[in-house]
Amino acid sequence: MSTPPPSPHDPAPESVGGYRILRRLGSGGQGTVYLGEDGTGARVAVKTLTEEAMADPGMRRRFAREAEAARKVATFCTAAVVDADMDAQPPYIVSEYVEGPTLHQRVRDRGPMSGGDLNRLAVVTATALVAIHEAGIVHRDLKPGNVILGEGGARVIDFGIAQVPSGAGTVTHSTIGTPAFMAPEQIAEGDATPASDVFAWGALVAFTAGGSSPFDGPTVPTVLYKVLHADPDLSALPEPLRTLVGRALAKDPATRPTSEALLMSLLGRADPPAAPAPAPAPPPVPPTRVLDQAHTPAVDHRAAAASPTERSARPLRLRGTPLVSADAGGVIAGIILLLLLVGAIVIGQGGTG
Repeated sequence: MSTPPPSPHDPAPESVGGYRILRRLGSGGQGTVYLGEDGTGARVAVKTLTEEAMADPGMRRRFAREAEAARKVATFCTAAVVDADMDAQPPYIVSEYVEGPTLHQRVRDRGPMSGGDLNRLAVVTATALVAIHEAGIVHRDLKPGNVILGEGGARVIDFGIAQVPSGAGTVTHSTIGTPAFMAPEQIAEGDATPASDVFAWGALVAFTAGGSSPFDGPTVPTVLYKVLHADPDLSALPEPLRTLVGRALAKDPATRPTSEALLMSLLGRADPPAAPAPAPAPPPVPPTRVLDQAHTPAVDHRAAAASPTERSARPLRLRGTPLVSADAGGVIAGIILLLLLVGAIVIGQGGTG
């Protein structure tokens, strides 16, 4: 028989791992989250495992993986882990306390977002997704309840079922997640990759604009069927965000944009920035060849390829391989000059005679 999760009315411990506990923030089947203080009085969030979870080796591994995953991600987009002890009783994770409602609470209490608020939410969550994927992590449970709207902007939290891959490609084959925000491949095959997170981002943005899942239904089987086979309801989204979210919600993961491409599109760039083009190589020098006296001398091909104006503005140059060395050429040039002078003298004498 499973142990029920702690009741909100159960007394909170006085301290966990040296952190003074102020009050309970929330609880679930895996663990309980408390508001605490460190030795300096700074507020922190302290998450502990339930007794039932501590008895499950899989749950303990998942809890340790949550701390590992959160530590790998840039702190600007999540709640930074400041301490953790997997051997304590109970094991705990201490993270930065981000005060604010979840996105789910914000939409429930104040209605859907639109205009600049909607666009900012889309950009900030896409940025967080880029940081998560850059750390080599697949979140696997991106949903409105895992986005906190703090003073410094939205933060993505709860890496409890995130996967830290040991290599490229699919990182897990277990069907875990929230049905309305799970990608088709997660439901059908249990495969979760960064493309699955992109699908969840699309569903999250559509929820933010419309107030409900784009695959909303009265029962879980209905929701799962719609995710697998139906077109999402994107009627509340304005363009161009609607088109981008539609691409993120493609059934085929291979056709979805990457998280980086999502962000670049949101920022007004069609594609991620390309690497600078290499400097052009200098034009090849035509090979030299020995001139055959019976044929026309070789022409400089760069001169031949120039425009008529350029060709008329510069003399035609001849290319050929010297038939003798430079030293011998100088001697021969001197002899030719001497012969020309002698010929000129002879001609001059003949003219006067």
